[in-house]
Amino acid sequence: MSAPRPPRGRLPFLEIAMLLAGLLFVSPSFLAVLNSFKTLPEIIQSPLTLPARPRLDNYAYVFTGVKLARPMLNSALMCVAVIGCLVTIAPMCAYSLMRRRMASGRLLRVLFLAGLTVPFQVIMVPLLQQFRLLGIQYTYLALLLHHVSWGLPLCIFIYSGFMATIPRELEEAAAIDGCGPVATFWRVVFPLLTPCTLSIIIFWGLWIWNDFMQAFIIMGTNKGQLVFVQLWRFLSDQYVQNWNIIFAGVVVLSAPVTLLYVAMQRHFIKGITAGAIK
Repeated sequence: MSAPRPPRGRLPFLEIAMLLAGLLFVSPSFLAVLNSFKTLPEIIQSPLTLPARPRLDNYAYVFTGVKLARPMLNSALMCVAVIGCLVTIAPMCAYSLMRRRMASGRLLRVLFLAGLTVPFQVIMVPLLQQFRLLGIQYTYLALLLHHVSWGLPLCIFIYSGFMATIPRELEEAAAIDGCGPVATFWRVVFPLLTPCTLSIIIFWGLWIWNDFMQAFIIMGTNKGQLVFVQLWRFLSDQYVQNWNIIFAGVVVLSAPVTLLYVAMQRHFIKGITAGAIK
């Protein structure tokens, strides 16, 4: 017997509604790309029309005038450092909470989950005071510690949910073969966590690269150079007049994370839902 078909009247309507919603979300990106090839008078005259002659000077000025090359490198290194810490510390914490029989294991898991409910605005002032007492205020180390501590609760939650689906018999077989707890984790358990690891790489890579508020508050405006803080400096110095340069800068800064997400989108969805559907 063939499967029943959905009602014909409802499906096109939902498809059209979703298509319109998608176009609504994509339209700002389309306008940014379109206006990044224009001169400022062309944007003021008509921001919705095609450029008379596409100009690449805006993109050249992003690196020569706004000087985004060094901040992009700094942000990329920060992403690598934070993600490296998260995918190393979080799975080990989740493994201890889910596999080792600790009297305080349930309490620790509740405390980690409680970290998901605390907004940044609540801890902002105490966090800055703590960094000042430690002597690391306005440093890359302070921002690294903040991003790692901020991301650990969610990462541990994701790893714990997926780890609950891994059969214990695999670890018992590794123990019979002579593997200790550390070797069992890194050789048997951690490779099975690849979907979660890829999801964390994508999610926190996007978050850290696009972060402005937390980087601006923790690093300040003069001590460190990160991509969106540097773009904000240019925007404030030029009194929001050079919109063609700003659009070009937004396109340049959006390109790396957009390509990363498009390339790894399937792995991202798989990693987020793996612990729920297995």
